Formats: sequence, structure tokens, C-alpha cells
Amino acid sequence: MKYALVITGVLAGLAITAPQLVVLGYFLLIVPGLVLTFAPTVFIYLAVTAVVRRLLPISSPMTATAVAFGVTLLLGWAVMQPFRLAAISSYRADELPDVLSNQVIELAGHVRIERPDQRRKPECDYLALAVLDSPGVNSVTTVTAALNAGRDKRSDAQPSAAYSLVSAKADPTAGIFPHQPGRIVREYSPLVQANRGMKVITASKAVEAYWAQRLAGQDRLREVKVIDAEEADWIVRIENPSNQRTCTLRRITIFDSSGEVRFRKSYRKQAVPARMFYFGFQANMSGGPASASFHVGRRILESGERSLETESELLQAINFTVPPCDAGALVVLRDQTMLALDDPMAATAKLDLARRYLGLFFFDAKPQDHAVITRIVADDRVRDIETPIKNVFSKDKTPVAMRDSYVDRIAMDHTSASLRDWLAERLASLPQGTFANPSEKYLEIFDSPEIYQQAAPLIATLADLGPKQAMPKLDAMLDTALGIPHWRDRRALIEGIRAAFIRLGPQASAAAPRIRELFLSRPSPIMNNAGDADQWRFALARMGVALEDLPVFPNQSPKSVQRNLRQVSDKMRRYEQETTPEQEI
Repeated sequence: MKYALVITGVLAGLAITAPQLVVLGYFLLIVPGLVLTFAPTVFIYLAVTAVVRRLLPISSPMTATAVAFGVTLLLGWAVMQPFRLAAISSYRADELPDVLSNQVIELAGHVRIERPDQRRKPECDYLALAVLDSPGVNSVTTVTAALNAGRDKRSDAQPSAAYSLVSAKADPTAGIFPHQPGRIVREYSPLVQANRGMKVITASKAVEAYWAQRLAGQDRLREVKVIDAEEADWIVRIENPSNQRTCTLRRITIFDSSGEVRFRKSYRKQAVPARMFYFGFQANMSGGPASASFHVGRRILESGERSLETESELLQAINFTVPPCDAGALVVLRDQTMLALDDPMAATAKLDLARRYLGLFFFDAKPQDHAVITRIVADDRVRDIETPIKNVFSKDKTPVAMRDSYVDRIAMDHTSASLRDWLAERLASLPQGTFANPSEKYLEIFDSPEIYQQAAPLIATLADLGPKQAMPKLDAMLDTALGIPHWRDRRALIEGIRAAFIRLGPQASAAAPRIRELFLSRPSPIMNNAGDADQWRFALARMGVALEDLPVFPNQSPKSVQRNLRQVSDKMRRYEQETTPEQEI
């Protein structure tokens, strides 16, 4: 017994303090993992058996051990019963029977969709839109949990918003656009079955295009007065708490105006203490390194359909207008977008079609789409494109055809600083020489310090103009940068200027003495750390300064200096290897 206690105790200590060893044990022929998994339980039972054996007035060691072990098993059962019975009683007390309808439910009037477990702002998403488009529904109020609600309690002040589909005849101004209406293709079972594989992407885009055309045509989606629960004609409650560690609940309930449950379907799963005490082991190896832990043994109680998806179930329970998934809607939207862009008097609602069309791309734009995209980006009347434009082309695959339209968007007064920086970064990634014949808008950007500071990556492309045009502009920009007091505000501008010098190479040699002087100033206005210093040494080397003449800090050791110069030499070699093929082409 003594040796068994020592061995199992050591193994139990290893398993509990380092549960990843258990996972490793399962990879090593399984047996070591099994031994470590059972070690904590075996140790507890052996330890209790040893204690009970000492207390028993039985002289025979074998008999005392057998009786003590039996008593230990009984204790292992007894200690679990109060907790087990309480958990089972709680589980059954919260059980609600399913209520199914023989026919689809006809929602009408004012509908509330309550999602007490959804911690985000209420919005008109695909589900609210489907309910809103049901025959006879006047408005849909969506209610969610407050963003600052605690993990285990709901906030009394739940945010809500209400929406209504109205005719555009009374008020033709642009309305609200729903959030991801195409998601219904992935949630409504008949549409899921009809659009398998890659068809789901086309179908989702078709639904988005359908709603874009409809909400720019005869209908408008507008925010209206919130309807309280007491005044609602129907209440839809979707429960799906995500912060419960030992239980799962998914439930959809539909109440009529009298509070009667007309439809309810639930899936419940809860872990309750096991009949006998033991230590269970749990490991999760999804999404990264294994996370493992021990817990008191439990079993799972389950009711309802495990495959239940509340939102999909709601769509199948109600009568609503299923949006068409015809890919032809994409062509129609494209044509209507072009008509709106061609019309100098186009209303805002029509111009919104351009933004919606741009939002249909997800890094899958084809060359035949480039003409439309450039028209959209270059049109000053099309606003708020920052989100959709970022999903059209990946960073290193921006086509040269976007050059002038991106420049035009940067120059627009209403373009945000973040979008200017994003567009400039894409333009800077285009092949060198792209801006050898620049547009007037391109040159005007560098006459406006406010714009070129926000579009700092674009400064690198000044090298395409050659030193005669580029150097005066770079000198003026450097003066502007030195006049900015804080490094965080001038950093991007300094980096853009440095990138232009690197591209110009020896053609920028006239600026080398000034850069060297600024480099050695204390504090230096053109750098903030050792990494910046390394970049400037490389820039000076590109500008024609010999390696042995590159600036170094007075307190640097000879070894450190040699390491810096070697890094510059290696970087020069790599730069030449990367740019020479491009220049030859």
C-alpha cells in the first residue's frame, strides 16, 4: 500500500500540475496517457482506503484492506449524491416542452426580436429583414444585451432599435442598408440545400444585389419608434448563452400578443456530477496548443435536437418572402451602377448602388471589373467606401489600372486620413516607374502638406519623376517634417521621404550631406531607435555614400560598427537582386 501511494501520488502530482503531460502521454502509445489520467483518482481512493483501514478494528490486513476499500467506494458514491441530485433537480426545473405548429406562423403588425445573450448593438440583419419582409409586418424591433453586461448576468438597460420598410414615394431620400442580407443563404435550410459549394458565394452576392436595387428603387429601410413588449403583436425570443462552461442552451420561442407560446424549440445540454467520485480529464487541441485540465467527474444530460440552430429554425417556422438568388441580379446592379455614375443629377439613393456593388467583391475582382471599380473610386459623389474598397484587391495585387482613381480618391476633401494612408500604401506597392507620367491630381497632392502627410507612403513614388522634379519636393517635405514637434506625428512622413531617397538611389546624392548632419544631431529629428538608424544608413548607401563613410554613433564599439556596415552591405545586395529583374523587364 505504501509503495502504491507513493507511486500514484507522484504520478497524480505530475498529471494535475502539468496536464499537458497527459496529452503527450496519449501520443506516446496511449498507455502513458491512460496511466496519468487515472492516477489522481487512484491516489485519492488509495489514500482514503489507507486512512479508513487504520480506523477499522480488524486485525487481518487483507480483510481490513478489503473492507476499507469497500467503505471508500461507498464514500465515493455518497459524497456525490447531494450535488448530483441538486444539479438534476435544477436541470429538470428549467425544462420547457417543445411547442410545434402544424402550419407556418403568419407574423403581422409590430414584431420584437429579443436576443438577451447577444452582446452587440442592435441592427437590421438578415433575420430582422426577413421578418420585416413578411406579409403584414409593419415594424421589427430588435433587442440585444448591453455591451457592458457582466458575463453571468443580463443588463436591465438593453439596447434596442426598430426598423420598417416603407415606400420611397413619400420620402425618396436614401435610407438604411441592412447588415449582410446575403447571410440568409447560409442560414435558411432550403437556400443552403439549393446553393452548395461555390454557388453559396454567388447566391449571397445575388441577395445583396437584390436588396441594393430594391432599397434604391421602390422601397426604403428606415429606423422607426421602438415597440415595447407590452405593445408588440409578436415576440420572438432567441436564447443562446455563450458564457456557460458546463451547460448549453439554444432555444427559440414565439409569443403572440396575449403571451401565449405559439412555437418553442430547445436544445439543452448540462453536465451534472457523476454517480461515483472520480477525476475526469479534458483536453482541447483546436486552434493552437493543447489546453488540458482535470475536473470532478460528471455526466451529460441532454434534451432536444443537437443540430438545432435557432435562427434557421425561426425562418422555417414563419412565413416570409424568400429573396431571389438569381446571379443575373449582379449584372443588373452593375448596369444600374454605371447609369447612376453617368447621371450628373443622380440621387444619393442611386449613387449608393455604387458602394453596394463595390462591397460585393472579396478579393475576387476580375480584369473586366476594373473599369467599373475605377469609376466608383474616382467619383467624388460616392462616399464611405473605406470598408468595401479594402476587400477588393489584396495588398500586393493592386492592378496598375487603379492608379489614377486611387490618386483621385486621396485628393478628395472628404477622404479620411486612414483611407488616404491605405490607398497610398497600395499605390506605393505598384511597380517602379508607374508614376513617370503623373496626372495633375497626383502633383497637386504634394502641394498640400495636410494630404501628403496622411498619404505618406505615396511619397516613395516621387522617385518615378526623376531627381529634377522629385528632389525639390522632397526637400520641402523634409522641412515640413522637421517642423513637426512630436516624433509620432512626423514618423510616417520621415519614412515616406526615406523610401523615396532609397528608390532614387545615387540620383538623391545631393541630399546626403543634410541627411548625415540630421543623423548625427542629438536628438536626431529623423529617427527614434536603432532600427531607424539602420534604415537611414541603408538609404545613405543607396544615395551613393561609401560604406566606410556611413555615419555611426560616437560611443559605438568597432565590433558594433562592423556589424552595422555588414548589415547594410547585405541589404544592398538583396535590394539589387530584387529590383534588377523588375528594371530589366
